[in-house]
Amino acid sequence: MATKNASVIPDGTEVSWPYRGTRGHGTIQSVYKRGTTTGSTEYNIREHDHHPGEPDVVHHYGRALTRGK
Repeated sequence: MATKNASVIPDGTEVSWPYRGTRGHGTIQSVYKRGTTTGSTEYNIREHDHHPGEPDVVHHYGRALTRGK
C-alpha cells in the first residue's frame, strides 16, 4: 500500500523556480507542508541567490520547481 507522501523531493536536491521574470535557485531543506503528491507538497528551500532584505529560506510548491543537475 502506498503512503500519502511516498513521493517528495529529497532534502539536498538543487532546484530552480520562476522568479520576477528570471529563475530563483536553491536547495531543498525540508518539507514545509505535506500534500498528496510531489507537486502539491510545499518545501523549505534555502536560496542560493537571494537579494538583501529577502529571506534565506523560501517556501514553494513542488509543481513550481525544476530539479537541477
